[in-house]
Amino acid sequence: MARPEDYLELLRRRRSRREITPSPVEPEKLERALQAAMRAASGANAQPWEYVLIERGPLRERIREMCQAADVEFHRRSPAWLREFFNTHAITPVKQFSQDAPWLVAVFGRRDLPFWLQSVWLSVANFINALEAEGLHSLTYTPSLDRRFNALLGVDENWSFQALLPVGYGNEHEKLEPRPRHSPAEKVQVIDAAGRLSPFVQRLPFEP
Repeated sequence: MARPEDYLELLRRRRSRREITPSPVEPEKLERALQAAMRAASGANAQPWEYVLIERGPLRERIREMCQAADVEFHRRSPAWLREFFNTHAITPVKQFSQDAPWLVAVFGRRDLPFWLQSVWLSVANFINALEAEGLHSLTYTPSLDRRFNALLGVDENWSFQALLPVGYGNEHEKLEPRPRHSPAEKVQVIDAAGRLSPFVQRLPFEP
């Protein structure tokens, strides 16, 4: 079994990647990541998730058009501060990865099952971390797609679209800006036996 430190290092190095190459993915790597997604904790063990794997093909262009239209409308309706954020971070409605990646993975949640939303996102977290362990890369993309997307993929309307993830090998030349993380000392509070609130005392080194 791997050391706990190894798992923390995997989480530290994992990054969202917007440049996914067309290089094929070994089927067993993707399947192991899907197994990890299926093993996520879920409220009442409802397992309210559904994953749809989409190969490259004509359907991809329709998905790209649908996502781009949704993003154009989202950018148009966004407040000024959010539009400024998009500009600063070079976030545009154009999503080339939807065409390039060997796989697109659409994730849905069953709205009529208990604790469905929290459970689906626990599953997605397992999935993206398992992809990293396999040497694969992804981006968790959440366009505002409606039931027309369900119809396009043949997914029942009871399932609510949550995320679209391009999966594959990232471009090794992609420029990745630093993404420092806050430490437990900055984000954790402790309530002691007397009911007093105080900052968490960090004992281990934390590399952002």
